[in-house]
Order: sequence, then C-alpha cells, then structure tokens
Amino acid sequence: MRVTIHQPLHFPYLGFFQKMKEADVFVILDDVKFCKNEFHNRNKFKNKEGNDEWFTVPVEKKANSKLIKDVMVANDYGWKKKLIKQMKYNFKEDFSEFYNHKRMVDINIDAIKWCRKKLGIDNDMIFSSELNVGGYKTEKVVNICKEIGAVEYIAGPFGKDYLDESLFGDIEVTHFEPKVNDHYTILVHLDEKL
Repeated sequence: MRVTIHQPLHFPYLGFFQKMKEADVFVILDDVKFCKNEFHNRNKFKNKEGNDEWFTVPVEKKANSKLIKDVMVANDYGWKKKLIKQMKYNFKEDFSEFYNHKRMVDINIDAIKWCRKKLGIDNDMIFSSELNVGGYKTEKVVNICKEIGAVEYIAGPFGKDYLDESLFGDIEVTHFEPKVNDHYTILVHLDEKL
C-alpha cells in the first residue's frame, strides 16, 4: 500500500493533489500544531491585474498554540461576506457553504474534497487524529505508516530535508516531485491534467 501524508491546507496548490493521486491512502495530518498565516488558513492566486492576491480565513487568537483539528475560525465581523465575494469574483464559484463551519479544518476538508471530486481523485482519505498514534516528526510519520500497513511512503519534495529515513525500516521512501509552474491555489489550475 502506497501512503502519503499532508497537513490540510486551504485550497492547496496543484502539487498537493498530484502527490495525493499517487497514493492508495492519503492521510490528513490534523493532529499537529497549526501555523497561522501559512497555508492552513489562506492561499494566493494571481489576480486579473497580474498581482499576487491572498484569500484568508481569519482564525481565533492563540491558534498557533493548538492542533490543526482544534482551531476555530474567528467571529464573523464581515470577513465571510468579503471572502465569499472575492472567491466568486475570481473563481466563478460559490463557496459560501464551506465557510459556515466553526473549525478551520472542516473548511479545508470541504475544500479538499470538492477539489478531489473536480480532479477525479477517489483514493482513500483518512485522518491521523483517528489513528491515535504518537510520535514527533519522522517518528509520527513512521507510526502512521505502520498503523495502516504502508509498504511505501511517498514524501514531498522537501522530505529529504527533514525526514530521518533510517526510521522507516522495511517501508520504502520515495520522494515525489510535483510538476507545477507555480504554487498558486488549485483553483487556478482545475482545468489542467494531473
């Protein structure tokens, strides 16, 4: 069984889905620390004027001290209406249902599932928090792989920089290189082949 693992990002880039498609099982790493103002709660695209533009879901204060699965979105003082309008204008889609969730992870999972469907990806997707395995960094990845019976772990392009591959034992580690021209949200690439 080929397994890959990734944190749930907000409308991730094309390479996220290319790597996902290569695996039999895609594990959503939702029980590690949240990083505010990274791609957990925002993403970017090139707007009609040719400039980078961010779309962001505000999250609660102290989100960086919580696990991804536990981070709540900020109270709505107008951000939802503005964000939904921005998305509709730029991507011609109504994502208002996604932004009704109280937890950031639920918004991201809805977005990832919506993109998977559009891209024709139907492999298994599970949550690391449901596996109830411990460990830190590489040890956690190895424990997840062992728990679900992986024979191969598909690491991202930067896995060489942080994984201790000696801990994988009999599990083969391969490094996936995405075929992308940019790292903008998948929403600008939905018409492309994986």
